[in-house]
Amino acid sequence: MDGILELKGQLQKVYGKYSRYIDKIIQFVLALFTFYMINHNIGFMQMLTNPVITLGLSVVCAFLPAVFTVLAAAALVLGHIYSVSLGILIVISVIFLLMFVFYLRLAPKTAIVVLLMPLAYMLKVPLVIPVAAALVGTPVYAVPTAMGTIAYYLIRHVKEAAAAIQGAEAGSFLTDMMDFAKKSLTGKEMWLFVAADIICILAVYGIRRSAVAHAWKLASAAGVAVYIGIAAAGGVALGTKTSYGALFIGAGAAIVVGLILEVIFFSVDYSKCESLQYEDDEYYYYVKAVPKVGVAASEKTVKRINKREEPQYESEVIRSGELRKRNSSPQAKKATRSNPAYAASGKHPDKSRKGTENMEHLLLTRSLRKDLNLDKHGK
Repeated sequence: MDGILELKGQLQKVYGKYSRYIDKIIQFVLALFTFYMINHNIGFMQMLTNPVITLGLSVVCAFLPAVFTVLAAAALVLGHIYSVSLGILIVISVIFLLMFVFYLRLAPKTAIVVLLMPLAYMLKVPLVIPVAAALVGTPVYAVPTAMGTIAYYLIRHVKEAAAAIQGAEAGSFLTDMMDFAKKSLTGKEMWLFVAADIICILAVYGIRRSAVAHAWKLASAAGVAVYIGIAAAGGVALGTKTSYGALFIGAGAAIVVGLILEVIFFSVDYSKCESLQYEDDEYYYYVKAVPKVGVAASEKTVKRINKREEPQYESEVIRSGELRKRNSSPQAKKATRSNPAYAASGKHPDKSRKGTENMEHLLLTRSLRKDLNLDKHGK
């Protein structure tokens, strides 16, 4: 666990340093994969399936907000449908317009969920997105999740009916449009999974926010159980075909993603939780405090070799008053006169006094320089 937390800390540092470039790379990869899956599933117009167009459109979307990727994906879908039937194009254009209006009104900053939801259905793991969105977001994420589900089923209806639509006569324009609108908007399987997504998000979010131990793990497990239960019961009640193998594969993937998200966003130590109580003039407060888990960065010890050692000087402060008193005392004068070196030099007492004053000044100056560290700066 410590190794995982250390890796998490290192990844956070790398992302904090290069977040601008990492975000652009992720956005480019997501746009490229989205456009590829659209061309692979409903590639009716050959010109739009050109890899150069797909790559160029992905590069442009990487430098724009995520909502432009959603708009580009919708335009790409409509372009493919245009080569099949104008009536189907009108129906899907109206549906996309209504979805976009609700999206801007309720969840304007969740474009990535709208893109990821159809991709999750194409990869047979649709349960991953509702669980992940509820763990890291709010119930508002139910809106883009439902829109992504509807968009996937619209694309699937077009793909399934492509042969019949292309072989239809020109005079059946209105008939084909009404038949497709009825089939796409009244599809029982689509609305069943829309309801399963919304209820799953509400269940995961409610348990994740509760003050229970291991709330994120319980929330992921509860969301998976609710989703599978609704899909299975609804499939039996409505008579729709449900792939239980894909459901259980998606459930396993959702549990794994939930554990990864818990390590990234909610690393806590439940063994050290505390229950605290506070009060003021009006209320009593009961608080459950759970400490976060963190690993301190390893400390590095730097050892200096061949360190230069500066000599230490012992200084003695000599006061000028004491020095004058000592030199002017009769004993000092007598000792100076009786000194053979002084007698041999033939110096006058006045000169000796002047030399003593110079010596006093020199000693005082050196003492002050040492006390003020002037010798070190002068070196």
